[in-house]
Amino acid sequence: MYNIRKKTKVVCTIGPASESYDQLRALIKAGMNVMRLNFSHGTYDEHLLKINNILQIEKEHGLFVPIMLDTRGPEIRTHLFEDGGVELIRDETIRIAMKEVLGSKEKFSVTHPGLFDDVAIGDLIKIDDGKLNLIIEEKDEENRELVCRIQNTHYVTNRKGLNAPFARLSLPYISETDRNDLEFGCKNHIDMVAASFVRRPEDVEEIRKVCAEFGREDMRIISKIENREALDKIDEIIEASDGIMVARGDLGVEIEPEVVPVYQELIIKKCRNLGKPVITATQMLDSMQTHPVPTRAEVSDVATAIRESTDAVMLSAESASGDYPVEATKMQAKIAETIEQFLDYKVLAEEAYETSNRSVSDAIATSVANTANLIGAKAIFCFSETGRSGARISKARPICPIFLITDIRETALNMNLYWGVNSIFIRHLPQFIEDMEAVSLVKAHDVGLKSGDPIIITGGTPTGSGKTNFMRIVYVNKIKDI
Repeated sequence: MYNIRKKTKVVCTIGPASESYDQLRALIKAGMNVMRLNFSHGTYDEHLLKINNILQIEKEHGLFVPIMLDTRGPEIRTHLFEDGGVELIRDETIRIAMKEVLGSKEKFSVTHPGLFDDVAIGDLIKIDDGKLNLIIEEKDEENRELVCRIQNTHYVTNRKGLNAPFARLSLPYISETDRNDLEFGCKNHIDMVAASFVRRPEDVEEIRKVCAEFGREDMRIISKIENREALDKIDEIIEASDGIMVARGDLGVEIEPEVVPVYQELIIKKCRNLGKPVITATQMLDSMQTHPVPTRAEVSDVATAIRESTDAVMLSAESASGDYPVEATKMQAKIAETIEQFLDYKVLAEEAYETSNRSVSDAIATSVANTANLIGAKAIFCFSETGRSGARISKARPICPIFLITDIRETALNMNLYWGVNSIFIRHLPQFIEDMEAVSLVKAHDVGLKSGDPIIITGGTPTGSGKTNFMRIVYVNKIKDI
């Protein structure tokens, strides 16, 4: 049921357009590898329905689809407006109040009263993903209101996001709402948390501590990079995280949109150097919310991220609420499969080793990738408890799929975010190379390989040593001897 022809993973945001059992099954068949739940929308009952549906599909088909909880994060939003929205006119003034009021053409309020103290005269305020820009001209200390000049005409509606690109906000990183969401996730089969608006490595550790309180010390934390503060601390944040999401929507509001591609490429490279998975996200196939085919520019955008070596590409509204969720997923998978045929796998393997610790395990991972490229291997079978050897091989970007065989369910789930890795769960890992070979040949048959196809088997023996120390080339025709 998996699409193993592509190596770049597809993360699908699940919402009203895709939450049913049948739609989720169709998305997996189309190429979905990770299910994302955006906790800025929906109730716990609605999210639980999606979780139960995917767990049922996993059980019926022996699949592993990790579930990602995307937090709200320390966001600022407008309160309500008269009649649901008002048109603000360029060059007029507007007041931003810290005390909640019903918004009008003269004044509106925001959810963070501390904004008054965080910003300065001359600062830029962006609202509704940057569609409305305001410049602070005066701070009314008596009423604690910001007097702003409207830079462009825009109709603004209820609860729109607010960004202050040049301010250091005093918001606590984890709100009570986020804490409740994390508790729900820890108790309901969430495998990874996409931490919104991370500003520094301490934010990542704060999320880890909360998850540990609810019994999930193993929770994988994917830090979303979407503000200037995060860019200033990018190396430390990557080091503290289990993975990164380049969240280009809010990032493109916080910084100049023309430099977003520069940071995208930089972050992808930094993550790959450290062997950590990276997701490229936001508006990748945005027009497919309402159209069955993407624009040529959108196809090029997805292709660029894949050429830059992203581990995963993501769909947001396209799969959550759009008219064509399955078609959008198929399109991302098709683009990935096509672009991957033209990657320089020799160079990719060399880059991986140059940026590694050059341990025995790193050398074997690079050798596995190089050998796969040289002999035209059809698959790599990697035996691992922790998944670390699979991550090393993934970093080396071999030309063929990587099948990670493990006896730990959490490893099977977490590794399915990595480029090229497909997890296979077995009850007990074999102890000896000959037994690993026998298991690999059976699994090669299961995934559709043909007699005579070359495969590579790698792992560590004795099992559990935590060190990959062998590689073996085998041909699938030995399946007859089992």
